[in-house]
Amino acid sequence: MTGRPEKSSLGAIFRAGDRVMQIKNNYDIYWEKEGKGNLGGIKNKELGSGIFNGEIGTVTNVDEVEKQIEVKFDDDKIAWYDFQELDQIEHSYSITIHKAQRK
Repeated sequence: MTGRPEKSSLGAIFRAGDRVMQIKNNYDIYWEKEGKGNLGGIKNKELGSGIFNGEIGTVTNVDEVEKQIEVKFDDDKIAWYDFQELDQIEHSYSITIHKAQRK
């Protein structure tokens, strides 16, 4: 144990800082992203749904209270995975060229 919050799922241990990849399309998962402008001093937030096979990001938080893992994807989307949804992501430190090309 490293002292950082962690979640073990299907033989993998997820911690903040881990690189992960979405391995199946999920059209229903919600995400948010900081907007480019602001309105009256308030930052815009872009909201949407859908994280798709091959998208890569970094675990930013493991929340034991909410039972969620937060992932910030390389395109700056932030999504939350309930602990029972962790079969949708896997570590991506070493991926095949096929996966890297998102094919």
